[in-house]
Amino acid sequence: MGACRIVTSWPLDSGIGSGVAQVARAFQRIISHGGIPAELVEADYPSGGYLATGVRRVWFNYRIARRIASTTGPVVSFDFDGFTFPPHVPFVSINQGVAGDIIQFETGAVKQAVRLMAALEGKAARKARRIFVPSRFAAQRVCALYGIASAKAEVMPNGIFFDEWSALVKNAIVDAKRPPTVLCVARLYRRKGVDMLLRAWPGVLEKVPEAVLMIAGGGLEFARLNSMAKELGIGKSVRFEGDVTSRLKLAALYAGCDLFCLPSRHETFGLVFLEAMAAGKPVVALDSTAAPEVVRNGVDGLLVRDETELAEAIVSLLRDGQLREKMGASGKERAMKEFKWEKTAQPLMEYLRGW
Repeated sequence: MGACRIVTSWPLDSGIGSGVAQVARAFQRIISHGGIPAELVEADYPSGGYLATGVRRVWFNYRIARRIASTTGPVVSFDFDGFTFPPHVPFVSINQGVAGDIIQFETGAVKQAVRLMAALEGKAARKARRIFVPSRFAAQRVCALYGIASAKAEVMPNGIFFDEWSALVKNAIVDAKRPPTVLCVARLYRRKGVDMLLRAWPGVLEKVPEAVLMIAGGGLEFARLNSMAKELGIGKSVRFEGDVTSRLKLAALYAGCDLFCLPSRHETFGLVFLEAMAAGKPVVALDSTAAPEVVRNGVDGLLVRDETELAEAIVSLLRDGQLREKMGASGKERAMKEFKWEKTAQPLMEYLRGW
């Protein structure tokens, strides 16, 4: 068997919240450690604006088609990557986002760009020999939107390098006198629901006036959400960190929070939920899409339906240290036992070994 080529057009210099970048690096590591040489065929341009990056990603696929045509080993691609591959090149597609399902959350030029990506993603999915998706929700949407037989799509949850991440969080320097802190980590797209969190925040401050909300991540909604916080009169208690590219700094943010909250309207998995759980922090999320497959309601955190429930859930956890500890411990144990990359990546490894 020749070397496995892992193809991603997504710039790997992206800040936190870029699930594809994290997963691509993880699979290169797992495949290599599994005894199969792995080469990362990655974007040769830096991350930039959403639309500009989208154009570059499409062009990247056309540029590498000839290179991939000569490969003799397995090929693993992400999302719409692979739509240009020649018919004689078999490949496996890992779909992390399901672009066809997120069109509904975008507007204007971005919506049109996502529509194009969805069309290309469907083409890549139909050409692929097999599709791996991170959740049952994602499997259902990929099959329904792209006309894929259910037998072709296999659920393979995302994972985490638990021991390394836990050590980073454990060794992080934390201010013992910090105020009650809620952390939100995400690429700031409309579907991530950070606007919902901001609207719920005044209700939190009514009960816990000293609380602070930390939002880590950049993206299309960064400026609008900053303005929204000021308009809601909560600007002093909300801190926008922007993109965080350092894992050390990111670990410190998790270590320094009391709970994690991302009321995302659409998740095919939610790597940040897993990061929070592995850090021993309870999670508050919307009871929708794939979130319930990762976060067990009432066990690892609280799943809510609207802004009122969101504020109530945050307040209840900020006020109850024992509940935070209990849920944080449950989530950490679940992350350790069920979501280590070494375990979750086995379906792909078994498939590649039988190539």
